[in-house]
Parts: sequence; structure tokens; C-alpha cells
Amino acid sequence: MFFYNEIPLIILENGKKRTFRKNHNIYKINSKITHCYFILSGTVKIYIDHKNGRRSILDFVGASDWLGELSLFCDESDIKENKVQDVECLEFDIDKLQTICRENAELSFYFASYISSKLLTRSYRMSENLNYSLENRLATFILQHQQKGVYNINHTDVSEYMNVSYRHVLYVIKEFCENGILSKDKGKGYIILDMENLRQLREEK
Repeated sequence: MFFYNEIPLIILENGKKRTFRKNHNIYKINSKITHCYFILSGTVKIYIDHKNGRRSILDFVGASDWLGELSLFCDESDIKENKVQDVECLEFDIDKLQTICRENAELSFYFASYISSKLLTRSYRMSENLNYSLENRLATFILQHQQKGVYNINHTDVSEYMNVSYRHVLYVIKEFCENGILSKDKGKGYIILDMENLRQLREEK
């Protein structure tokens, strides 16, 4: 993401630290969103279910990202999420933040800038899906969502997110293992052995 502004102190003062465990939802399906979250660690999958029964993964958000912030300005009850890793975050009351935004132009600008950056990032990702190899994109994704040198995002989710086949994702992961970049760990996922090689693949984009 291209957003670098630090979170304003007035927001931090209103946050409550929370921990959510892997594979559970923060929000209840089809319920009004009453809180938003600033993620300190972990990864959350954001998706939407279509009327034809299919699902689209919109994004994965991690440290320094917001979850539910669009509800400050519009209804996003159709959007669903699921934690793919344990998540530590700061919880904020939507109504309270809305009141502060109305009274504080700096805070409103902060969220407007963040949401604009998120939109731009998703647009770039769509372009990258058409113009770069899966090796480059997967290297970037692994670097973005690894936790202390361990990568454990489900291959099915990654294939949906990147709009490629499960088999293609598995092939590239296997290639990374054969080249000494990753090592499979049955209990954890994949251990990153060569961070520099992943960075080089990312820079080739």
C-alpha cells in the first residue's frame, strides 16, 4: 500500500487492544458493523459471497491496515472476513469515530487518504495480475504476509485472490522449495530460508 501517514494520536487514545484467534470471524454476517479495527499483527482475509454461490476474495489485510473503516462513511455489511492468522488489533467504536471525524478535519483527511490508497493498491493489483508472472506476485505476497519468517496462507485462498489455478500456486511454491527459498514445515506452513531471493523476485515486477 502507498499510504505512509502515521495514525493520529487522537485515534490511538480511543483504541482498545483486542486479540482474535485464527479461523474465526470478527463481524457477524449481515449484522450492522459497530466497530472498526487497526491491525497490529496477523492477517485477515476479506471476501464477498455472490448470489450465484461463488466467492471473491477482495483483499488480505495485515499490520498497519484498517478493517471496517469504510463503515465510517457507508454501509459495508455485505463484506465478510475471516482471520487466517491470530490477530492483535486496536478496536474502535464506529459512532465515536464518526463524531470525531465530523469535528476534526485532520482525522477525516487521514481516513480519506487511507481509503484512497487502498483503492489505488487494489487497482494496481488487478493490473499486476495481467502483466507479471505468478513467481513475482507470489514472492511479493509471501513477503507481505509472512510472520517472523513463517508463511502459512492457504493455497486455495491465494489462487482465488490471484485469479490463478490451485495447481499453478502449488507448482510455484514447490519451485521455491526446490530452489532453497522456502522449506515446508508440517506444523507451521513454510519457513522462509532465503528472504533476499524473495526480495529480488519482488523487485523484478
